[in-house]
Amino acid sequence: MADRAILLIAVAASGCGDKDTTTYETEDGQKVQVTTGDEEGWCPVGTSWKTSNPTTGEEVSMVYTGTREVDGIQMCVMEYTSSNPADEVARVEYVFSEDSETFSWKSYYANGTVQSEMTMKDGKMTMIDENGQVTEFDQ
Repeated sequence: MADRAILLIAVAASGCGDKDTTTYETEDGQKVQVTTGDEEGWCPVGTSWKTSNPTTGEEVSMVYTGTREVDGIQMCVMEYTSSNPADEVARVEYVFSEDSETFSWKSYYANGTVQSEMTMKDGKMTMIDENGQVTEFDQ
């Protein structure tokens, strides 16, 4: 798991390199596939990262899926999914503005219910837990 996290951070920090697909193998035999997409804009649509365990068939992936307008702000959409039963979160949707001042982070359990949600807009952070409890902060 640590190998995957380190590789994901390295790929994200590198700007993803050329527009192609590269497969890496970790020391424990897991395969990591990195595909680069549109690198001309601030939201690299089509860029993805996926790791799979050939023994168990479990997969973890992240992909920039596109952009959408939220409250008049153009946002980039990134989705993370995991079929690993050891991961508490099965899916995360991260939507963020180009300046990163506005974002939404929703995490979901495998059954599709929301585990938690965090949003930032106009300097106000709102967090909602799985029980619906809302916590707000002004920055």
